[in-house]
Amino acid sequence: MSLLRVRCIGTDADRPRGFTLVELLVVVAIIATLLGLLLPAVQGARAAARRTQCASNMRQVGLAVGLFCEAHRGRFPYTSHNDAEDEQLSWIYTVAPFLESVDAIRVCPDDKRAAERLQERMSSYVLNSYLTAEPTGGVTNLNRLQASSKTVALFELADHKPATIDSDHVHNHAWFTTLTVARKQVLDKIRADISIDRHGDGSHLVYADWRVEWVPDATFGLWAATQKPTDNFCRPR
Repeated sequence: MSLLRVRCIGTDADRPRGFTLVELLVVVAIIATLLGLLLPAVQGARAAARRTQCASNMRQVGLAVGLFCEAHRGRFPYTSHNDAEDEQLSWIYTVAPFLESVDAIRVCPDDKRAAERLQERMSSYVLNSYLTAEPTGGVTNLNRLQASSKTVALFELADHKPATIDSDHVHNHAWFTTLTVARKQVLDKIRADISIDRHGDGSHLVYADWRVEWVPDATFGLWAATQKPTDNFCRPR
């Protein structure tokens, strides 16, 4: 009888055990810590992917503008203000065939109005007004540029700008004026038209040799603080 009792008591130690509450809480804490470490890395990777996609899009748009210029003896495409009675002359439509009419290429994935711009067939990227017929001192023909590699062709449009055809270019000839420079309003004017920190701490520019350049927002601030109306980074070279 005593032997049977010993055997019965011994079988309790052989029974499978589950997690205690303390062990479960430790496991949950470890998982939460790992997620806390991994999430910033995942978010950073996604942001980098969107930035890379934007740069790729801008390069393709730039190359398409270049093809348009080649097909029109060097002339840059028109904007909506070149002929208010015919908005179809805007570069958004005339350059489209050189992009195989893929509207998504004109939209930045980090643009807060990306879906709206895509739906309206507009663009997150805008032409330098100095390459249109608007401002004095503009150069409307690629072949007349002295340094295409130093001439900005495209900017990233500010997120708050509407998804309308009027937003196919920016009035950057109004950023550096005697008055805005004297009042130190240049950076505010720049921010009102283009995004200088869409991708965290910077944005892209496309130059007229169709390369894409990443520009930190601090560089835009430096240009705004030091450059003059007669020689600023927007003017054709």
